Amino acid sequence: MDLIKTDLSNLLVQLVLALIGLLAAYATAYFAKLKAKAKAETAKIKDDGERQLFNNALDDVEKLTTVTVNSIEQTTAKDLREAIKAGTGNRNELLDLAKKAAFEITTGITPEAKQLITANLGSFEDYVAKLIEDKVLALKTT
Repeated sequence: MDLIKTDLSNLLVQLVLALIGLLAAYATAYFAKLKAKAKAETAKIKDDGERQLFNNALDDVEKLTTVTVNSIEQTTAKDLREAIKAGTGNRNELLDLAKKAAFEITTGITPEAKQLITANLGSFEDYVAKLIEDKVLALKTT
């Protein structure tokens, strides 16, 4: 009986790991499409000056997102994930870190950059949320 429980437990662990790998692959493909869409939108902009401003805004947001996510990962997120695995942490605290990152990024970007991104991609907040997810995924898979 114990052997069956052990085998079932091992099977469940393998299924969960396979599912995580599948989700990571799906998310990576999704974010690649998102980046391609952003570049395609850039190509539509006729004015070279505005295109350069838009590209600079995208670069600024991406750099700030990388720094912010890395900082939160080093100071809080890693320990919080381990506490959740151990059963002593709360998943909502981890979700709150994404909100904290989004707030830090949003307040760190100029209104002009936000307007350019909103005008070309639809929603600055959605773009930042997806970028945060992308950076977190990149950290988890390295």
